[in-house]
Amino acid sequence: MFVEIGHKEFKNIEKFFNKNKYQIPALAVLNRNFPGKVFVDNNDKPEIALVWAISRWSYISRKEQSLKHKDFIRDVFNNGILPLIKTMGEKRFEVYTDNNTEWDSMLNEALNDYQLGKHYENTFVLNKEKFIAFTSHLKVPKGIEICESTFPIIPEKYENYVEYDKTKMKVCGMTLKKKGNIISQCSNNGFIYNSYYFIDLDTFDKGERNNGYGTLVSYKLICSELKKVYCLCGRLQLIIYHLKGLHINWALKR
Repeated sequence: MFVEIGHKEFKNIEKFFNKNKYQIPALAVLNRNFPGKVFVDNNDKPEIALVWAISRWSYISRKEQSLKHKDFIRDVFNNGILPLIKTMGEKRFEVYTDNNTEWDSMLNEALNDYQLGKHYENTFVLNKEKFIAFTSHLKVPKGIEICESTFPIIPEKYENYVEYDKTKMKVCGMTLKKKGNIISQCSNNGFIYNSYYFIDLDTFDKGERNNGYGTLVSYKLICSELKKVYCLCGRLQLIIYHLKGLHINWALKR
């Protein structure tokens, strides 16, 4: 059994996700800084909760391990999430948990009808002093333009799945252009909780990577955000050991 709760009840679930910084996206949803859905096993006395940041990833946490949680995971995925991601045209769904064998066993047993894969990511907190020392020599080369930009918090195709007012939210970022073409982009992606936020960084043309453009555009954004008295928590796109992520290919049965 699962229940999707409304935003007025989100605060009651925050205690499940306030122990580790990798869970900041879940806390951003629970504090209504990012559009998302929240599922629990019991509305009155929840023991397990799944927070889904629409268009991105989901996070699951529990009070204590219990065999009945397998039924919740199976039910919420098959009847709460799968119908939505099919209509969204998604082929994969990501769930993040603490990295331990108990979660491995439970997720693999609950979702054994699907093809599962595990990967790892890491979460870092900006060291302001080291950042300033490292970037003090950076200069924007000739022919490169870096400008402030704003972006929708989620792509338009997801707007029908969340509250209307949240679909109109914008996030700030920096765009690096070369000869008028966008090469790199860095944004505060909206995962904000207290004094923390996450950034997204990409250099779109693989042929332009390793030229330092990502460093330049992220430097400009971080400098801008530091003026807002935030502490940066950057989510890297590298596969690095620390945090376990499970991606579920719903279209590929075992």
